Amino acid sequence: MIKIAALGDSLTKGVVLTDKNRYSLLEHSFIDIIGNELDLYIENYGKFGSTVDFGNHVIERHSDTISSADYTFLEYGGNDCDFDWMRIADDPSSEHHPKTILESFREKFQQLIQKIRELGSRPVIISLPPIDSETYFSFFSRFMNEEQKKNVVNWLGGDINIIERWHESYNRTLFEIAETSKVQIIDITTPFRNYKGSLKALYCMDGIHPNSEGHRLIADSISNSYF
Repeated sequence: MIKIAALGDSLTKGVVLTDKNRYSLLEHSFIDIIGNELDLYIENYGKFGSTVDFGNHVIERHSDTISSADYTFLEYGGNDCDFDWMRIADDPSSEHHPKTILESFREKFQQLIQKIRELGSRPVIISLPPIDSETYFSFFSRFMNEEQKKNVVNWLGGDINIIERWHESYNRTLFEIAETSKVQIIDITTPFRNYKGSLKALYCMDGIHPNSEGHRLIADSISNSYF
């Protein structure tokens, strides 16, 4: 049986937003699906809100498990590129940075790859699913007043879709890392973009967490690549 260590954020963990605006674990996440359908043994170290820095913590804490894993999935970036939107809403004139600056994200991700290789496991990058800028903006600004919302929009240069394009810049970096580091990357981005139907049908109401149908699509993408 192939053994896999899965490192990532809420996507890997299988977190979804329910109709009651509560986060919970999906009964059949993409990790569960591929584990059952491909007969894989998977240790899931996904954690809600994780950035690439947490990946380093996971490697240090679970080095024995990772060293015995045939593959180690790396799924980070969705939180790294995010901002403190309320802080921006309250003080748009100040300088604001994402949780992990892009160049730092690149360097830290490459370090994860090196550490995993040194432990004897084969790293596999999982790309990011695209996000819905308008839905995400509506979600994170739902408790803001009109002035705060306007401040965020102005900070974005008047174009909410910059959120999606910024997110994509981190995704492109993952593909660049895969090429320069000679690491396999499983492209789950393209299947989402090629989905026949509304992209909203694949997401929870926050516009960033894939729902059960989205997880099914991710599982199929991984199954088709089969590392």
